[in-house]
This record gives sequence, C-alpha cells and structure tokens, in this order.
Amino acid sequence: MKKLAFIPVAMMAAAGAYAEPKLYGKANVSLQNADENDSSVVELKSNASRLGVKGDHAIEDTNLKGVYQMEFEVAVDDGQNSNGETFSQRNIFVGLQGGFGLAKAGKFDTPLKVAQKKIDLFNDLEGDIKHMITRNDNRPSNIVQYSSPKLGDVVGLNAAVIASEEEDVDNGFSGSVTAEFSGVYLAAAYDTGVESEETDVARLVAQWNFAAFQLGALYEMMEVDGGDSNNSWMLSAQYKINNWALKAQGGAADVVKDYDDTTTYSLGVDYKFSKKLKTFAYYTSNDFTGADDGIEGDASYFGLGTELKF
Repeated sequence: MKKLAFIPVAMMAAAGAYAEPKLYGKANVSLQNADENDSSVVELKSNASRLGVKGDHAIEDTNLKGVYQMEFEVAVDDGQNSNGETFSQRNIFVGLQGGFGLAKAGKFDTPLKVAQKKIDLFNDLEGDIKHMITRNDNRPSNIVQYSSPKLGDVVGLNAAVIASEEEDVDNGFSGSVTAEFSGVYLAAAYDTGVESEETDVARLVAQWNFAAFQLGALYEMMEVDGGDSNNSWMLSAQYKINNWALKAQGGAADVVKDYDDTTTYSLGVDYKFSKKLKTFAYYTSNDFTGADDGIEGDASYFGLGTELKF
C-alpha cells in the first residue's frame, strides 16, 4: 500500500516542483483606553490579527508557477470579530505567475489600497487611515487582477475588475501605476464603481526612505455620482534608531463614512526585540462633525501593545 501511495506523488513531481505550503500569521493585541465624546472605557483590542497559508507550484520546463494565498483574520481578544465570527476572510486568491507578470482571482486588496505601501504607520490601530482619512481602502470579493513585471525594474502596472454579479449593476475597476527607485516610491491609483457604483476615486502617494528616516504623503480625491467632490490628505514620518522607531502621522478629510470635516493625528513608539517581535505605544486624537446631526465630536485613544509574527 505504501508503494501505491507513493506513485501519485512521483507523478506530481514529474509535472512540476511543488513547494511546501507556508503557514504564517500575526498576533497583534493592545490594551487601550478609549475616550469617545462623553464615554471612557478600557478595552483589549485584536488589531487585525491573522492566520494564513500560502505557496506556489512550479510547472516543469516553463517559467510559470501557480500561486495561492488563504488568509483569515482571527479575533485574539474575545474570539469574535465585529460580525460575531471567529474567522473572517482577508486576502484569498489563486493565480498564475511568470515572465508575463501575475494574474490572480479571489478576494483581496484593490490596487488603489495597496498603492499606499507603508505610509500608514498606524495601520490596523485607531490611527489607521480607514477611520478618518478614506473610505476607499477596500478588499472586495469577486476580483480579478493583472500585475505586470517591473518595467525597467522601476515601474509596475496593476489593473483589476470587480465582478458585480448582478445584471443591472456595473462592474468595478481599480488600477495603479507605481515606481520605485533610489529609496523613492511614487504611485497613482484610480477606482471607479468600487466603494459604490457611483464613486470615482483618484489617489496619489509618495514615500521617501533615506538613512534612518521615512516620510510619506497621500492625497485623495473622490467624486460621488458626478456631484460633490471629497478630498483628503495625510502625512507621516518615522525615525529609527537602534531598536526604536518614533512615529508621527496626521491628516484631514471632507467626508469619511458618517463624518464630515475630520481631522486626526497620531504619535507612537515601537521597540523591536527581534525581526518578528515588538512592543508599541500609541496616542491618537480624532475630531469630526456628524454628517446627519451636525454635532461636533472627538475621540482619543492611548494604548500599549505587542505584535508577534510567525
């Protein structure tokens, strides 16, 4: 029986080189004091902790390989996310990669979202740009994307179509052009019909790494149904010294979700014990006006946390 079981494995090896799947994840938890208008609570937050598996399968005698990724968010704090689920889908896809580039399909971040690179220094925390700066960091289902190889080792092109799967609803589109050279990263991205069928979004991003510094900037313009134009911007800066990283970030937007005239800033410090383990502290302050009632509001958050990658 053992010899018979080995035959299919040998036949698969002849067809191509199969890489063992890589199990990976991140546990990110912070203890946070949240002051929101007139309420104040202490809470434990699971900041997009995740568990995933990814890998590839090289096709023999070609430069092609199949690639896949299946990643799920895990609620480390109380076992349930905002939807009452233990696991929720993050980036999940299957694709084909080769000299032509990469084609993939599934559920994953749009090119416009990915264009931000690493300028959001408080990603997954209260200072994340998705809270007060933009509502266009989307991870849609039913998305098919093509990414070119780096042209001249500098320029990358990405184009994605999001199938609406409804006859009377238009498909969405997201695309970006990126360039990286000498510590500089630049990106221009465009969405139409992604956040909603009536929205068009343009985003410009710049990131500059030099010595121990990183500077980042984002500007976004959103038009809804050919009418009102909503603009937003953010700036970020980071300085690394030995195992420490000092971070600052701030920005403003006309309209985000249920808020008008939002402003936000965050300060933070990280300490890395190793490449995979760090502790961190942060402070975030948000000010906004309620879109429906016009009432001004504010919120502030102070937290201490730990992140472990594996």
